[in-house]
Amino acid sequence: MTELASFLAGLTDSYNPCSLGVLFISLTLLINLKQGRLIWLFGISYLSAIFVTYFVIGLGILRAFHLFGIHNFFGFTAGIVLIVVGLIHLFPSLFPNLPVVRWLRSCHLPGLIKRHMERGVFVAGIILGFLIGLCNLPCAGGVYLGIISYLALKTTYWQGVLNLLIFNLGFILPLVVVFILATRPAVLAKLQTGAAKFARYGVIATSVLMIAMGVGILIILSRL
Repeated sequence: MTELASFLAGLTDSYNPCSLGVLFISLTLLINLKQGRLIWLFGISYLSAIFVTYFVIGLGILRAFHLFGIHNFFGFTAGIVLIVVGLIHLFPSLFPNLPVVRWLRSCHLPGLIKRHMERGVFVAGIILGFLIGLCNLPCAGGVYLGIISYLALKTTYWQGVLNLLIFNLGFILPLVVVFILATRPAVLAKLQTGAAKFARYGVIATSVLMIAMGVGILIILSRL
């Protein structure tokens, strides 16, 4: 059951403007430069770097929870943070325009993408994938924190590692599908339009999931 929940959470977490934004911009540049053969090289390095970076970050958080314990301070803090972050994303107008709120709701796409491309598409993919892996934490990392907290409560460390792997497979799978479809210029334009049109629905889905996870963690902890 935890494996399915991890996979579905990864699918939900995958829809965010950070990873999709850089992917669309980079593919547009490569297509306009008529670098068709290099598009696949970029995609492999970019998606691999995101997967590895996000997975390693998750391992670090999971390890910290198992070392220091989640049943008290870390557990309740994680639950409260999930609820607050979910509410910030869901109802941004209810919160003051504080720097931390802007940071949580923003997604800073790496600047000078074209300059990264000039270093070579493989290296550019690794650099951009690594940066986006880091950017995903404030952008959409609440779901990740929620599933890691749940795994720390309900599974052993190595079971948690397996579920993190499954989560990240669910996270990267939609990006792989989008990349394959977006290698065609006409499809890329439609995907960009669709992503902009339905962006708000993705925010609502992830926000509701964050709040539900936060409430679930607090309920579990109160019964221990």
